[in-house]
Amino acid sequence: MRSMSSHEKIVILDFGGQYAHLIASRIRREKVLAEIHNPDEVSLETLNDDSVKGIIFSGGPQSVYDENSIQCDAGIFELGKPILGICYGHQYVSHSLGGTVTPGKDSKEYGRADVSHTSDCPLFADIPRHSVFWMSHGDSVTKLPEGFETCGSTEDCEEAAVWNKEKKIFGIQFHPEVTHSEYGIQLLKNFLTICEVQGDWTIEKFLEDHSKVLKEKIGNRNVVLFVSGGVDSTVCFAFLSKILGKDRVQGLFVDTGLLREGEVDFVEQSIRNIGADLTVMKESKTFLGNLKDQHDPEVKREIIGNTFLEAQRKYFADNKLEENVVLAQGTIYPDTIETGGTKNSAKIKTHHNRVPEIQKLIDEGKVIEPIA
Repeated sequence: MRSMSSHEKIVILDFGGQYAHLIASRIRREKVLAEIHNPDEVSLETLNDDSVKGIIFSGGPQSVYDENSIQCDAGIFELGKPILGICYGHQYVSHSLGGTVTPGKDSKEYGRADVSHTSDCPLFADIPRHSVFWMSHGDSVTKLPEGFETCGSTEDCEEAAVWNKEKKIFGIQFHPEVTHSEYGIQLLKNFLTICEVQGDWTIEKFLEDHSKVLKEKIGNRNVVLFVSGGVDSTVCFAFLSKILGKDRVQGLFVDTGLLREGEVDFVEQSIRNIGADLTVMKESKTFLGNLKDQHDPEVKREIIGNTFLEAQRKYFADNKLEENVVLAQGTIYPDTIETGGTKNSAKIKTHHNRVPEIQKLIDEGKVIEPIA
């Protein structure tokens, strides 16, 4: 099938939690493009593209026996692509292909575990025979599908790693993507070797491509960016100024009254030091007034987000900027994940740049997030 991408890639199917995003980060650090897709939405046509060199099933919080457990098209196993199932993904592979997954009772594992592996499985190349990997599971694979064999075990989990040599399908109960797994990165590198990727993706190339996309999205509009003085918004400011020119990027720093003593002056000076065009709005009375007698953290986050929008509207009205201007935020990917902004991720907390009213503006194309 003709490739739709100039880069070879690994596709990660997100079965929930934050695992998929960390796996993607690990893969990208090896100069391989990683894309995250929802298992129940991605098409076989997308997965069968020549650019897709391998597929990873992420971990997740569910049991394969849950009524609403996430599913994918069973045809994925007939594409001939190398597959690596991790934790829930490992259980899902075995369950889908005729194996048995047993709900955990006495065999639950959480924490560091010694994995003893067989030497002939390429997934464990250059990894000591006994190695420490991170476990976090209740259910376990107890009967393998036809064509599979065990290639790694722990004291409490006999089928800690399995593989189908002919089809290049692998399943591991542990999490190689976390730093607690001593040889986790090596294992992921080994999977990339199995996938026969060359490593043609770099952050520099991504920056070049992303800059083109942003320029097209922004068009001839100017940008007003909410800045806090922190790393995220400052990097965003520098990035936008670099690709658009400083004269098209206006910084808006809102003094909310919630910063540390002396931090307002420090932030203002540090941002001006990078040559930014900055406006400071003193809005501490408004923010603190709106937060008075509020104690619930989620309620306070929503109030802060909406009050930021009030300040933005006031700034736009005073400066007659409603036309030909787009609002920018220094949102980073963890903000989205923690807010439960991806389909299979659980909400940890709502970030102020993800309250419903701001999300509405994002959906309407009135807000850009260059480093999200």
